[in-house]
Amino acid sequence: GGDEPHSEADEDTPEIALMRDREVRKLLNLLRRETSKSAAVTKDPGNALTRYMFVARLDPGKDQPDPLIPISDLIDPNLHRELLKAGMSPSESEQAISRICEQAAESVQAIVEFRKTTDRRPASFIEEIEERESHNHQIQIVYKDKHLTINREHYIKLQNLYHRAGSDMRLFRVRLFCLLQRYESIGGTGYQAAAPKAVFDCLKDEFGVEHECFASPMNCTLESWGSAFKDTDSFFGSHGSFFDLTNRDWSQGGSFEANPPFVEESMQMMSDCMHQILQENEEAQVKTSFVVVVPAWTDERAHEVMRESRFLKRTVILDKSQHSYKSGAQHMSLQQYHDAGFRTSVFILQNAQGAREWPVTTGVMKKLQECFHKWSD
Repeated sequence: GGDEPHSEADEDTPEIALMRDREVRKLLNLLRRETSKSAAVTKDPGNALTRYMFVARLDPGKDQPDPLIPISDLIDPNLHRELLKAGMSPSESEQAISRICEQAAESVQAIVEFRKTTDRRPASFIEEIEERESHNHQIQIVYKDKHLTINREHYIKLQNLYHRAGSDMRLFRVRLFCLLQRYESIGGTGYQAAAPKAVFDCLKDEFGVEHECFASPMNCTLESWGSAFKDTDSFFGSHGSFFDLTNRDWSQGGSFEANPPFVEESMQMMSDCMHQILQENEEAQVKTSFVVVVPAWTDERAHEVMRESRFLKRTVILDKSQHSYKSGAQHMSLQQYHDAGFRTSVFILQNAQGAREWPVTTGVMKKLQECFHKWSD
């Protein structure tokens, strides 16, 4: 449920959220400067930074003082790969990454120091957050000169989630601003693309799926879900990150859907976590099933890990003409679906008990494929 976070001092305020956003822009500008030094690089590196922020903090053993900007002393392999792919030489890339790590550490330090010195609590911002109706059913959540836009239907959805989580209604606007700012700062809306509702209805009917492992308050479909940022998202009902297995009691088993950030490292970690859960629950005779939806980058290690899994019962590849994804920026865009720009693989992983409870028949897989076709909500 929506437990209030462990201490109010850890909670974001609009002021801290905006400060962090400025620091993220600094990192982005630094990355742009570094890549522009290399004549070979033609692509904007913005997505690479998004993925870096997702991946560099995946190591749950490393204490991260900030919920978004990662502290890391390693040359991040994912970012290194991307910069090499963009045309940088290995030494250029390594140099760029260590500068980014230095800047990130300074940014985090600045945020942590600011938190210590400020005595403003979230409640002190209640009067300062404005809501403005804008045209075409959109609402702007405004703090100082920052306007964050959200569709009216998502606004209502978030209000309901927040209420259902038992969070303090007086702080709704303040926390909504911090939530929207967090997802805007990471910039990775595409990494939050959700499967259409028809797919979830099918997963519920055929596989008894009751929990989404990787969602966001904006795009969650099922009543139970986890997401990347427990500190901002838990007020809206999030169980927090899938990679921290203490966020949920997995020993009860059950049936789950996973549509992880499309980054090889996070896929790898996801399969490790799933294996651990499937294995332990099989030994304890507890039925467990995961339906994993990922892009069909057939050369990626993540796919091999899935394909090699002894728990894999079935896999199906959906061609890009065959299905649509819900847009990741759906809470602010008018175009709710976009055609998936790549092929998608669906992997069904189950332990012995899960396979008996939810058998993966050809008929079931056919139905799942048909559901991916449906655009209707």
